[in-house]
Amino acid sequence: MTTHAHFLRQLLLVLRLQSLRRAVPFEELRNYLLEQTSLQDLAANYSQRTFQRDLPKIAERFGVTIAHDRRAGGYVITSTDPLPEGYQRLHDAFELQEFLRLPTALSPFVQWESRRPLGTEWLQPLVRSVQQRRQVSFQYHKFWDDEPSTRTVSPLLLKEFKGRWYLLAHDPVRDVLRCFGLDRIQALESTTHSFEPPANFQPEVYYAHSFGIIRPDHEPPAEIVLALKPTQGQYLKSFPLHSSQRVLVDTDEELLIQLTVYNTHDLLMELLSLGDQVQVLAPASLKMQVKQIHAAAVSGCTT
Repeated sequence: MTTHAHFLRQLLLVLRLQSLRRAVPFEELRNYLLEQTSLQDLAANYSQRTFQRDLPKIAERFGVTIAHDRRAGGYVITSTDPLPEGYQRLHDAFELQEFLRLPTALSPFVQWESRRPLGTEWLQPLVRSVQQRRQVSFQYHKFWDDEPSTRTVSPLLLKEFKGRWYLLAHDPVRDVLRCFGLDRIQALESTTHSFEPPANFQPEVYYAHSFGIIRPDHEPPAEIVLALKPTQGQYLKSFPLHSSQRVLVDTDEELLIQLTVYNTHDLLMELLSLGDQVQVLAPASLKMQVKQIHAAAVSGCTT
Protein backbone atom coordinates (compact mmCIF):
# COMPACT_ATOMS: atom_id res chain seq x y z
CA MET A 1 0.00 0.00 0.00
CA THR A 2 1.25 3.49 -0.82
CA THR A 3 2.17 5.96 1.89
CA HIS A 4 -0.65 8.22 0.69
CA ALA A 5 -3.13 5.37 1.07
CA HIS A 6 -1.93 4.73 4.64
CA PHE A 7 -2.48 8.39 5.50
CA LEU A 8 -5.88 8.46 3.80
CA ARG A 9 -7.03 5.31 5.60
CA GLN A 10 -5.99 6.64 9.00
CA LEU A 11 -7.57 10.03 8.37
CA LEU A 12 -10.81 8.35 7.28
CA LEU A 13 -10.90 6.36 10.55
CA VAL A 14 -10.50 9.51 12.63
CA LEU A 15 -13.12 11.47 10.68
CA ARG A 16 -15.55 8.54 10.90
CA LEU A 17 -15.23 8.14 14.67
CA GLN A 18 -15.44 11.89 15.16
CA SER A 19 -18.62 12.18 13.09
CA LEU A 20 -20.43 9.20 14.69
CA ARG A 21 -19.56 10.12 18.28
CA ARG A 22 -20.25 6.61 19.57
CA ALA A 23 -18.44 3.34 20.05
CA VAL A 24 -17.89 1.66 16.68
CA PRO A 25 -17.04 -2.06 16.34
CA PHE A 26 -14.00 -2.93 14.24
CA GLU A 27 -16.12 -4.70 11.61
CA GLU A 28 -18.18 -1.56 11.09
CA LEU A 29 -15.05 0.52 10.63
CA ARG A 30 -13.66 -2.05 8.21
CA ASN A 31 -16.90 -2.09 6.22
CA TYR A 32 -16.81 1.71 6.07
CA LEU A 33 -13.33 1.59 4.56
CA LEU A 34 -14.59 -0.96 2.03
CA GLU A 35 -17.24 1.53 0.92
CA GLN A 36 -14.61 4.15 0.07
CA THR A 37 -13.93 3.97 -3.66
CA SER A 38 -10.21 4.61 -3.56
CA LEU A 39 -9.54 2.13 -0.75
CA GLN A 40 -11.92 -0.64 -1.76
CA ASP A 41 -9.35 -3.16 -2.96
CA LEU A 42 -6.86 -2.32 -0.23
CA ALA A 43 -9.38 -2.48 2.63
CA ALA A 44 -10.48 -5.97 1.66
CA ASN A 45 -7.45 -7.35 3.54
CA TYR A 46 -7.65 -4.87 6.42
CA SER A 47 -7.20 -6.96 9.56
CA GLN A 48 -7.57 -6.28 13.25
CA ARG A 49 -3.79 -6.54 13.51
CA THR A 50 -3.29 -3.84 10.86
CA PHE A 51 -5.85 -1.67 12.63
CA GLN A 52 -3.90 -1.99 15.87
CA ARG A 53 -0.75 -0.87 14.03
CA ASP A 54 -2.65 2.15 12.74
CA LEU A 55 -3.61 3.37 16.21
CA PRO A 56 -0.19 4.66 17.34
CA LYS A 57 0.35 6.23 13.90
CA ILE A 58 -2.97 8.04 14.25
CA ALA A 59 -1.95 9.30 17.69
CA GLU A 60 1.36 10.54 16.29
CA ARG A 61 -0.02 12.19 13.15
CA PHE A 62 -3.29 13.68 14.39
CA GLY A 63 -2.94 13.83 18.16
CA VAL A 64 -5.95 11.51 18.44
CA THR A 65 -6.08 8.55 20.85
CA ILE A 66 -8.42 5.71 19.86
CA ALA A 67 -9.15 2.92 22.34
CA HIS A 68 -11.58 0.03 22.72
CA ASP A 69 -14.50 0.61 25.05
CA ARG A 70 -15.34 -2.90 26.24
CA ARG A 71 -18.58 -1.87 27.88
CA ALA A 72 -19.85 -0.07 24.76
CA GLY A 73 -18.51 -2.76 22.45
CA GLY A 74 -16.51 -0.65 20.08
CA TYR A 75 -13.74 1.88 19.46
CA VAL A 76 -13.97 5.49 20.57
CA ILE A 77 -11.81 8.60 20.53
CA THR A 78 -10.67 8.98 24.11
CA SER A 79 -8.50 12.11 24.03
CA THR A 80 -8.28 14.86 21.45
CA ASP A 81 -9.56 18.23 20.44
CA PRO A 82 -11.95 17.82 17.48
CA LEU A 83 -10.14 17.88 14.18
CA PRO A 84 -10.71 21.22 12.45
CA GLU A 85 -12.84 21.35 9.29
CA GLY A 86 -9.72 21.81 7.20
CA TYR A 87 -8.84 18.16 7.72
CA GLN A 88 -11.85 17.21 5.59
CA ARG A 89 -10.37 19.22 2.71
CA LEU A 90 -7.02 17.56 3.35
CA HIS A 91 -8.78 14.21 3.18
CA ASP A 92 -10.29 15.28 -0.15
CA ALA A 93 -6.83 15.99 -1.52
CA PHE A 94 -5.53 12.56 -0.57
CA GLU A 95 -8.76 10.94 -1.74
CA LEU A 96 -8.20 12.57 -5.14
CA GLN A 97 -4.62 11.31 -5.31
CA GLU A 98 -5.75 7.74 -4.69
CA PHE A 99 -8.78 8.09 -6.94
CA LEU A 100 -6.51 9.00 -9.85
CA ARG A 101 -4.90 5.56 -9.44
CA LEU A 102 -8.14 3.80 -10.43
CA PRO A 103 -8.02 1.43 -13.43
CA THR A 104 -7.92 3.14 -16.81
CA ALA A 105 -11.00 1.11 -17.77
CA LEU A 106 -13.05 3.58 -15.74
CA SER A 107 -11.68 6.64 -17.54
CA PRO A 108 -14.55 6.89 -20.08
CA PHE A 109 -17.02 7.30 -17.20
CA VAL A 110 -15.02 9.50 -14.81
CA GLN A 111 -13.44 12.67 -16.13
CA TRP A 112 -11.50 15.03 -13.90
CA GLU A 113 -9.89 18.39 -14.38
CA SER A 114 -6.82 17.89 -16.56
CA ARG A 115 -4.97 20.60 -14.64
CA ARG A 116 -3.59 18.87 -11.58
CA PRO A 117 -1.89 20.85 -8.79
CA LEU A 118 1.80 20.23 -8.18
CA GLY A 119 3.35 19.83 -4.75
CA THR A 120 0.71 17.60 -3.12
CA GLU A 121 3.47 15.11 -2.31
CA TRP A 122 4.56 17.56 0.42
CA LEU A 123 1.19 17.45 2.21
CA GLN A 124 1.92 14.44 4.39
CA PRO A 125 5.42 15.43 5.61
CA LEU A 126 4.20 18.97 6.25
CA VAL A 127 1.21 17.78 8.26
CA ARG A 128 3.56 15.67 10.35
CA SER A 129 5.92 18.62 10.91
CA VAL A 130 3.03 20.91 11.86
CA GLN A 131 1.77 18.29 14.31
CA GLN A 132 5.19 17.66 15.82
CA ARG A 133 6.21 21.34 15.72
CA ARG A 134 9.38 20.62 13.79
CA GLN A 135 10.97 23.17 11.52
CA VAL A 136 11.33 22.31 7.84
CA SER A 137 13.83 23.39 5.22
CA PHE A 138 13.33 23.49 1.47
CA GLN A 139 14.24 25.17 -1.77
CA TYR A 140 11.65 27.74 -2.83
CA HIS A 141 11.46 28.91 -6.42
CA LYS A 142 9.33 32.01 -6.92
CA PHE A 143 7.87 32.30 -10.40
CA TRP A 144 9.60 35.65 -10.95
CA ASP A 145 13.06 34.58 -9.70
CA ASP A 146 15.69 32.87 -11.82
CA GLU A 147 17.00 30.66 -9.02
CA PRO A 148 15.44 29.04 -5.92
CA SER A 149 16.34 30.17 -2.42
CA THR A 150 16.81 28.07 0.72
CA ARG A 151 14.21 28.53 3.45
CA THR A 152 14.04 27.18 6.99
CA VAL A 153 10.70 27.91 8.63
CA SER A 154 8.29 26.83 11.35
CA PRO A 155 5.20 25.34 9.64
CA LEU A 156 1.92 26.52 11.17
CA LEU A 157 -0.91 25.44 8.88
CA LEU A 158 -1.83 24.22 5.42
CA LYS A 159 -4.43 26.02 3.33
CA GLU A 160 -6.12 25.15 0.07
CA PHE A 161 -7.30 27.77 -2.41
CA LYS A 162 -8.63 27.12 -5.91
CA GLY A 163 -7.09 23.66 -6.10
CA ARG A 164 -3.62 24.75 -4.96
CA TRP A 165 -2.15 24.08 -1.53
CA TYR A 166 -0.19 26.61 0.52
CA LEU A 167 1.93 26.51 3.65
CA LEU A 168 1.68 29.30 6.20
CA ALA A 169 4.89 29.37 8.22
CA HIS A 170 6.82 31.56 10.61
CA ASP A 171 10.17 32.82 9.37
CA PRO A 172 12.31 32.86 12.54
CA VAL A 173 15.04 35.02 10.97
CA ARG A 174 12.74 37.87 9.92
CA ASP A 175 10.13 37.14 12.61
CA VAL A 176 7.26 37.32 10.09
CA LEU A 177 4.61 34.97 8.73
CA ARG A 178 5.13 33.79 5.16
CA CYS A 179 2.90 31.90 2.75
CA PHE A 180 4.48 29.36 0.37
CA GLY A 181 2.87 27.62 -2.59
CA LEU A 182 3.52 23.87 -2.40
CA ASP A 183 3.94 23.83 -6.19
CA ARG A 184 7.06 25.98 -5.78
CA ILE A 185 8.68 23.89 -3.04
CA GLN A 186 11.59 21.56 -3.82
CA ALA A 187 13.69 19.20 -1.70
CA LEU A 188 11.60 19.47 1.49
CA GLU A 189 13.21 18.09 4.65
CA SER A 190 12.07 17.99 8.25
CA THR A 191 14.68 19.13 10.76
CA THR A 192 15.29 18.17 14.38
CA HIS A 193 14.66 21.73 15.56
CA SER A 194 11.42 22.20 17.48
CA PHE A 195 9.52 25.47 17.71
CA GLU A 196 6.66 27.22 19.44
CA PRO A 197 4.06 29.10 17.39
CA PRO A 198 4.13 32.90 17.63
CA ALA A 199 2.31 34.33 20.61
CA ASN A 200 -1.42 34.88 20.01
CA PHE A 201 -1.36 32.92 16.73
CA GLN A 202 -4.68 31.10 16.28
CA PRO A 203 -4.71 28.87 13.20
CA GLU A 204 -8.48 28.37 13.27
CA VAL A 205 -9.18 32.11 12.88
CA TYR A 206 -6.12 33.44 11.05
CA TYR A 207 -7.76 33.20 7.62
CA ALA A 208 -11.35 33.61 8.85
CA HIS A 209 -11.86 36.86 6.91
CA SER A 210 -9.65 36.08 3.93
CA PHE A 211 -10.76 35.22 0.44
CA GLY A 212 -7.72 33.28 -0.72
CA ILE A 213 -4.29 33.25 0.84
CA ILE A 214 -3.67 36.96 1.40
CA ARG A 215 -4.23 38.23 4.91
CA PRO A 216 -3.32 41.90 5.52
CA ASP A 217 -1.80 42.58 8.93
CA HIS A 218 -2.65 46.25 9.35
CA GLU A 219 -6.20 46.72 8.06
CA PRO A 220 -9.58 45.40 9.15
CA PRO A 221 -11.90 43.29 6.99
CA ALA A 222 -14.17 45.28 4.69
CA GLU A 223 -17.92 45.02 4.15
CA ILE A 224 -18.17 44.07 0.47
CA VAL A 225 -21.60 44.48 -1.14
CA LEU A 226 -22.18 42.93 -4.56
CA ALA A 227 -25.11 43.01 -6.97
CA LEU A 228 -25.41 39.98 -9.23
CA LYS A 229 -27.63 39.14 -12.14
CA PRO A 230 -30.22 36.52 -11.20
CA THR A 231 -28.67 33.49 -12.91
CA GLN A 232 -25.14 34.16 -11.65
CA GLY A 233 -26.63 34.83 -8.24
CA GLN A 234 -27.97 31.28 -8.12
CA TYR A 235 -24.44 29.95 -8.58
CA LEU A 236 -23.16 32.00 -5.66
CA LYS A 237 -26.09 30.93 -3.50
CA SER A 238 -25.28 27.27 -4.12
CA PHE A 239 -21.52 27.81 -3.76
CA PRO A 240 -20.85 30.93 -1.62
CA LEU A 241 -17.77 33.03 -2.22
CA HIS A 242 -16.99 33.02 1.50
CA SER A 243 -18.37 31.69 4.78
CA SER A 244 -19.40 35.25 5.73
CA GLN A 245 -21.63 35.60 2.66
CA ARG A 246 -25.07 36.96 3.55
CA VAL A 247 -28.01 37.55 1.21
CA LEU A 248 -29.39 41.10 1.49
CA VAL A 249 -31.86 41.09 -1.39
CA ASP A 250 -33.08 38.17 -3.49
CA THR A 251 -35.55 39.01 -6.27
CA ASP A 252 -36.21 38.05 -9.86
CA GLU A 253 -34.16 41.08 -10.95
CA GLU A 254 -31.03 40.78 -8.81
CA LEU A 255 -29.26 39.24 -5.87
CA LEU A 256 -27.48 41.47 -3.37
CA ILE A 257 -24.92 39.80 -1.10
CA GLN A 258 -22.54 41.03 1.56
CA LEU A 259 -19.14 39.61 2.45
CA THR A 260 -16.96 40.49 5.43
CA VAL A 261 -13.50 39.92 4.01
CA TYR A 262 -10.19 41.64 3.43
CA ASN A 263 -10.08 43.68 0.24
CA THR A 264 -7.23 41.82 -1.48
CA HIS A 265 -5.87 40.96 -4.91
CA ASP A 266 -7.37 37.47 -4.66
CA LEU A 267 -10.84 38.95 -4.18
CA LEU A 268 -10.33 41.45 -6.99
CA MET A 269 -9.35 38.69 -9.43
CA GLU A 270 -12.43 36.67 -8.47
CA LEU A 271 -14.76 39.62 -9.07
CA LEU A 272 -13.14 40.42 -12.41
CA SER A 273 -13.65 36.81 -13.49
CA LEU A 274 -17.43 37.33 -13.15
CA GLY A 275 -17.37 40.02 -15.83
CA ASP A 276 -20.62 41.91 -16.34
CA GLN A 277 -22.51 39.48 -14.08
CA VAL A 278 -21.45 41.38 -10.95
CA GLN A 279 -21.45 44.99 -9.85
CA VAL A 280 -19.54 46.21 -6.82
CA LEU A 281 -21.69 48.51 -4.68
CA ALA A 282 -19.33 48.90 -1.72
CA PRO A 283 -16.75 49.85 -0.71
CA ALA A 284 -16.22 52.78 -3.06
CA SER A 285 -12.47 52.06 -3.35
CA LEU A 286 -13.07 48.55 -4.68
CA LYS A 287 -15.81 49.78 -7.02
CA MET A 288 -13.43 52.35 -8.49
CA GLN A 289 -10.63 49.78 -8.81
CA VAL A 290 -12.82 47.39 -10.79
CA LYS A 291 -14.08 50.25 -12.98
CA GLN A 292 -10.53 51.38 -13.79
CA ILE A 293 -9.39 47.87 -14.69
CA HIS A 294 -12.36 47.35 -17.03
CA ALA A 295 -11.72 50.75 -18.62
CA ALA A 296 -8.05 49.91 -19.16
CA ALA A 297 -8.99 46.59 -20.72
CA VAL A 298 -11.40 48.29 -23.15
CA SER A 299 -8.78 50.91 -23.99
CA GLY A 300 -6.22 48.21 -24.68
CA CYS A 301 -8.58 46.44 -27.07
CA THR A 302 -9.24 49.58 -29.11
CA THR A 303 -5.62 50.71 -29.60
